[in-house]
Amino acid sequence: MESNKPAQIKESRLCGHNTKLLLDYRVPTRLEEIEKLADAVNKALPDHDLAFSANLCLEELITNTIVHGLKGAADRFIHVRMSISDEWLEILLKDDAPRFDPFMQAPRPNLDLDINERPIGGLGVHLVKRLMDDVHAYSDGTGNLIVLLKRLQHRTSE
Repeated sequence: MESNKPAQIKESRLCGHNTKLLLDYRVPTRLEEIEKLADAVNKALPDHDLAFSANLCLEELITNTIVHGLKGAADRFIHVRMSISDEWLEILLKDDAPRFDPFMQAPRPNLDLDINERPIGGLGVHLVKRLMDDVHAYSDGTGNLIVLLKRLQHRTSE
């Protein structure tokens, strides 16, 4: 196995019927590549609000992985897989960066500070937690796996 290639995401963690793979994408670890991923997400998710939330979370997490986890190494990949079921959107991110759980280890932002007193950065993981209904991070010795789940809001006809 190539050392610059993260282990493949083997399967969705969604249970139940009608699970559909929407996107299986390898993002080169260069910040300018995030825009291409965003275009793919927009095509995969016709719901603009859902696509916006997914893209914001992906941009935050992938940027942090590239800048902090991989220290700018441009020769690696982050595997992104997006699936949908009747009730959930699931986004999986797999990298080969050193072990890091952003949901437990990233510093909590001080939201009580005035906007002019807040340090730059630090809100990304907070936003991911707010936009998604369930977030988890795992490490298996080959890298990190981030699991994001968003409950789908179904409109009932009146």
